[in-house]
Amino acid sequence: MRLRRTIALLVLVLAVLVCCGCTQPGENPVPLSNTTPVGTPTPAFLPSPELPVQGGVVTEQVTIQTVPTPATPVPSPAPSPGNPAPGGYVRYTGPEYSVDYPAGWSSNVTTLPLREYIHSQFDCQPTFAYNLNEERRMFFSPDNRTLFYTEVVNTQRDIWPRSVSGRIVYEDLFNSVLGNPEACANLEGNDAFTIAGISQVPLTGVYYTGVRVDFARINATGFAEGHGSATVVTGQNYRGVFTFYSTSLDADARVNLASHILDSIRLDSGF
Repeated sequence: MRLRRTIALLVLVLAVLVCCGCTQPGENPVPLSNTTPVGTPTPAFLPSPELPVQGGVVTEQVTIQTVPTPATPVPSPAPSPGNPAPGGYVRYTGPEYSVDYPAGWSSNVTTLPLREYIHSQFDCQPTFAYNLNEERRMFFSPDNRTLFYTEVVNTQRDIWPRSVSGRIVYEDLFNSVLGNPEACANLEGNDAFTIAGISQVPLTGVYYTGVRVDFARINATGFAEGHGSATVVTGQNYRGVFTFYSTSLDADARVNLASHILDSIRLDSGF
């Protein structure tokens, strides 16, 4: 009887030991996916494909320094008698001609009735040409003592004032702008102009030549004394007078500036 109780107790102890061994903590390995390599994290997004590199493009940061621009242009220095055009020259280009003039000069243009001077054996009569106008364009220095002007008439007529002997009276051409246009030049006290020289000069843009006239103005009638040069052009369809005049420049400066302006004239082929 006592033996049966002992065996039953041993069986019970063994059963308790077996149960305790089954409930001890242990590591259960988790199987790995065959498609994911070990140690390589899966990205949360797919990156965009890399763009090809463009040659010659600067990739580093570049700093551009900006230079402030003044709100108003800086005025050019006033011209001196020895250097009348310190700022260089500006090119005027019109339908009939083009010409250089000093950059610091001003300009204007107007259309006026063409004056004519009719000479006879006894006198000279100033009048206006029938149905003809001239375009007069002025370019003048800041002190208004040096100027260059053009007179262009769209006509094939012989509009030049002529003496009884047929000579062109160039004095009348200059008197119509620089003198007293109400009277003929050098008559009845209007003896203001003298001609220093006349020569033929080439013209750019056309096959014919022009006439270069050097002249002077005395102040016998109260006008400012000065010297000038002009190119007179008898074209195919136009008549033109291009005149330089100054009351302030010395001889060298006057000749240099007049030569530059007059030599820069380029006529349209249909002038």
